[in-house]
Amino acid sequence: MFDHRQMKKASNRILDPKQMPFPGEDPRAVSGLRLVAEAFVDLQDWRHIADYDNGTFWNPLEAINAVARAASAFVAWDKIKHTDIAQDYLVSLLIRPRD
Repeated sequence: MFDHRQMKKASNRILDPKQMPFPGEDPRAVSGLRLVAEAFVDLQDWRHIADYDNGTFWNPLEAINAVARAASAFVAWDKIKHTDIAQDYLVSLLIRPRD
């Protein structure tokens, strides 16, 4: 049901201050949301490398850092999950914008 390509596009939009400047929003919430979106993009990219690039070898520190990155995104999400911008982000992960 989830279209990871759409989810990555939505996350990349969050990371672009020109597309998503969030005027008037709490800067801490915006920072937390951008941390979550960036972690989504990076972790998805790393998963693709791990799944499909047999020439890439991950050392233990890289694996630990990836897990820590995911953990920090969950901590950030817990702090912002009730904000309007976080709820809008969730919707954007599931709904394709009209062309």
